[in-house]
Amino acid sequence: MINIVKPYKDDMIIPISVSFFEDIEIDVYGEYYDIAKEYQKKYSKNPFSPEALNFLYSNIKPYGYKSYEEDKEYYLVYAMDDISCLNDSDIQATDIYSASYVTDETEFEADVIKEKGEPASVIVENGRIVSIAAANYFIEEDDDEVELAVETLPEYRGKGYAKAVLCDMIKKVFAMGKYPTYRVSCFNKASVKTVESCGFRQIGKELYLNFYKEEE
Repeated sequence: MINIVKPYKDDMIIPISVSFFEDIEIDVYGEYYDIAKEYQKKYSKNPFSPEALNFLYSNIKPYGYKSYEEDKEYYLVYAMDDISCLNDSDIQATDIYSASYVTDETEFEADVIKEKGEPASVIVENGRIVSIAAANYFIEEDDDEVELAVETLPEYRGKGYAKAVLCDMIKKVFAMGKYPTYRVSCFNKASVKTVESCGFRQIGKELYLNFYKEEE
């Protein structure tokens, strides 16, 4: 299915996005409709192949905007239907509301999460948050799914901390009566390994062609 979306002018635009779950779905600016139609016809069976991605990047070039992505990145989408699928970690994570920490160098801003009353799981060493898992977006009451994200400080990677905090957050999500999901770059092999080791299953793929306004 191809959906024409209204274009907008901003510092960053997405003239085409592609999702593939059971079927392919394309959102595209009207000016690129014919290209989207040809892409669907040629690559509907394998819309994320190198040939398919080269086709899109070669044919979609918004005037005044530039793509800075040298690698043609797309996202793998994961989900977990039931907590019985969880392959739990042997490492203990701590709930953010009972964790004692002094510094937080992650992009999650743990204190902001606490102010908003959002759930999160952390591992703290020497008064420092070294790994954290939380919702990617503010959790609305009527949301059925919660998209999760993880960050582990570089020097603490490879210790199993990411899996520990993610598994702990998965249990929180199910306790809320919701289902956890996760999106990860096709190039982030370490995150893919972590997500799959927790028991997530891949349900689809997504692509967003991001273009940024060129400096005048």
